[in-house]
Amino acid sequence: MTASRLLRPARLILAAAVIVTGCAGTGGNKAGGPTTLVVLRMASADGEAGYNPGVDDLLNRVDALSNGNLRIEMALGVGGFKPDAEQQVVHGVADGTYDLGVVGTRVFDTMGVNSFRALTAPMLIDSYGLEGAVIASDIPTSMLRSLDQLHVAGLGIMGGGLEKPVGTVKALLGPNDWRGIGFGVNRSGAIASAIDALAAKPREVIGPERDQALKEATIQGFEMNMFTYRRLDLVREAPYVTSNVNLWPQTLAVIGRPDRLASLSADQRGWLTQAIQETSAGSSDLMNTDAALIPQLCHDGARFADASNADINALQDALAPVNADLRQDAETSEFIARIEQLKQQVSTVAVVIPDGCTGQAPANASRPSSQPSKTTSVTALDGTWEVTFTAKEFAAAPGVDPSEIGPEAQGTFALTFDRGDIRGPLKDGEKAPEGLTYVVQGDTLIIHASDASMGGQVPSEGPGIWTYRWSIYQDTLTFQKVSGDEPGCFTGKCEPSVFVVKPWHRIR
Repeated sequence: MTASRLLRPARLILAAAVIVTGCAGTGGNKAGGPTTLVVLRMASADGEAGYNPGVDDLLNRVDALSNGNLRIEMALGVGGFKPDAEQQVVHGVADGTYDLGVVGTRVFDTMGVNSFRALTAPMLIDSYGLEGAVIASDIPTSMLRSLDQLHVAGLGIMGGGLEKPVGTVKALLGPNDWRGIGFGVNRSGAIASAIDALAAKPREVIGPERDQALKEATIQGFEMNMFTYRRLDLVREAPYVTSNVNLWPQTLAVIGRPDRLASLSADQRGWLTQAIQETSAGSSDLMNTDAALIPQLCHDGARFADASNADINALQDALAPVNADLRQDAETSEFIARIEQLKQQVSTVAVVIPDGCTGQAPANASRPSSQPSKTTSVTALDGTWEVTFTAKEFAAAPGVDPSEIGPEAQGTFALTFDRGDIRGPLKDGEKAPEGLTYVVQGDTLIIHASDASMGGQVPSEGPGIWTYRWSIYQDTLTFQKVSGDEPGCFTGKCEPSVFVVKPWHRIR
């Protein structure tokens, strides 16, 4: 990994055809001795890492609990973004192509399993607090038993983002705004029925097919949570978000191949089970970022609107036949009733739309300037600094993205500040990344990158801004992430983590 790759490393996109299952290499057991490394391949329809924080959290937990002796490697892009991509993941686990899989629970009702439909009952689970309460209950365990009929083992359910209506030309508030529009959805019988009930036309389009449908204006809206919405940078194509309508959550099921799971040792099964349980318990909190993301999306050009009470009542009336139909199934009816009981026990905090974030979307959303000013005078930062850290220390850095973690993210790095220009961070013998300048404003350091990808694949090529707090004490320099602005930035803290692993020491 070059210095530029360490700054913004490319996420690995694995072709679905490249599948290797089994054991390879050696790791260390908890007593410190060598043991065989077991690798489990997990299939996902996502094209790259980072779209579901719970999945990334699961991978890290398995590695940590097993002390590196059990590892999950992702097979991404399974299904090629076709409408049946998640069905292909399930089939791939059932037939032994993959050891594990992660899919939206919404897809199972298209495969003859109706146990999960309460999770996508329209406007039932409408807050992260309620989603977390459902995940913490015994409802998921009851639902997962039904997956035996698909010849896969249900291992756990993780909370996901709350899907809001996103519109291309206006906010989708009451039923009149939905009537006759094409609306992009993931494959699900319950979801398609809900869109039909609103007199819209459900279109099963995801990934590039959704992008093409937006370009051709065959859809005028789609379902999406705010985390993914910013990650995919869809503000220009569809800037209007109904902020107080949560249609359903994007809950995820972790599934496994029964015979592969049976081949694991008791310790290995224990690590996997514990990791899934711990990840599930915190999964809704990982996605509960709307309050932080809405101001950032507003800056990008998105505009938000709250549906009125009359609009919400009208939506619920239109969707009532769908919910009534779901209740015709005794099991689903019981799950819905239990979720409604939990709903009475959970308080909901409304997300406030910031000033200036309503109304008409701007014609051009903002981007960082590619020609920033820079500090030209000598500051306390000027000079060369050095830091040494291990891969484990890097992985534990505050706010590190899983995509940054790799074998090259360790060693001794040098960083030079010189009157507005930056050289590094880089190891001895590496070529310094180009196009980095900085502005010092008190204890704030603003780094401008002419290309935020630094020649990599993530984020998309384009200018970026990274902001840190800095402090110096006796020739020791520390950084803290503040915020980020770059193509595809979705967390608001997009700065490279190499700066914040450990304090830097002045060497000249």
